[in-house]
Amino acid sequence: MASLITGSTAVSRSPEWASKGTSTVSKGGGYVFFSDNPEAVDSTDLVDAGKWLNKDTVSGAGFVYLWHHNTTGAPLKHALLVYNPNNFAIKVTSSNHGITNASGDSDSSAWLDYFSGTVTQAPVVINPTSFGVLFQQNINTGNNFGIIAKTNVTNNSTSAAASASFYDVAWVNSYIGATGYAAKKSATMRRGKGPTYYNTISLAAISPSDSVNGVAYQICGSTDYPGVFGTDDLVYITDPAGVCSGLNHGSYGQQMAVTLKVKNTYSTAKNFKIYMGKTGPGFSFPLINMAGVSLSYKWKAGNTYVDMIDTGSVPANSEVTVSFFLVIPAVSSTPFVIGARMA
Repeated sequence: MASLITGSTAVSRSPEWASKGTSTVSKGGGYVFFSDNPEAVDSTDLVDAGKWLNKDTVSGAGFVYLWHHNTTGAPLKHALLVYNPNNFAIKVTSSNHGITNASGDSDSSAWLDYFSGTVTQAPVVINPTSFGVLFQQNINTGNNFGIIAKTNVTNNSTSAAASASFYDVAWVNSYIGATGYAAKKSATMRRGKGPTYYNTISLAAISPSDSVNGVAYQICGSTDYPGVFGTDDLVYITDPAGVCSGLNHGSYGQQMAVTLKVKNTYSTAKNFKIYMGKTGPGFSFPLINMAGVSLSYKWKAGNTYVDMIDTGSVPANSEVTVSFFLVIPAVSSTPFVIGARMA
């Protein structure tokens, strides 16, 4: 039986790269309200200066992913602001969420809170043509900040899916009063809304034959550095302002349900280690949840990999299927690597 491996040390490896073969990816789960441009938020991006960080219309169940850095030189406030355009009251709920508010860190801790389900947000009922606020927090200068959350907008009386306007807002004095979008500050970072947040990835069987390098897949890359699915595992984010649209390189803000098959081609039983990381420059922040238990590592240098899962004993000439959730925390570089080696 597969189990998580704690206390792993990152090790340099040179995997044999697996081709796509019969591996598949599909997308689902509802909208993603996505905001990472501007990532560095200065005083000109605040509601006090008349700006939203993002604004779009959503309906029913989906996901919110917000990631920023406070460069204003002063404390500020941040929240998801929701407007009800309907002639009936709506309810906005969140079954799982996590928030980031720290200096020099990724959003790994927010993802861990998200998977734990122990951080709660009370449902917010919003009357017609009124506003509600969720996930509000105070942000110190220099901190990274953001929100990771499942969201569901419903008719408060019938529980049917309903529409609402979502705003990503940062402010000092008031969260009301903005009239336009903050200026774009990157050609590659995204803002807007995507159609899906939940990828189902099935990786075809690999057959590692050594205990050092193993065999590995690359996923969640970019147009310039694609993984085995090309860009089919990346969601397209459409910016209502028309300036930050494009593929979500790196698959940030996406929850991936991954299955990996590992085949033992030997005549005796073998154990295998499933490792994760990235190739090339930058860092990886491997974070998975398997059978309700999360495991996370931070700041693992490129071309090094950490053992995450022990497959347990695999009988001779047999294969094992291992399933887990995977996310790519902010600050990570991609493509992300999932591989296996003999124990």
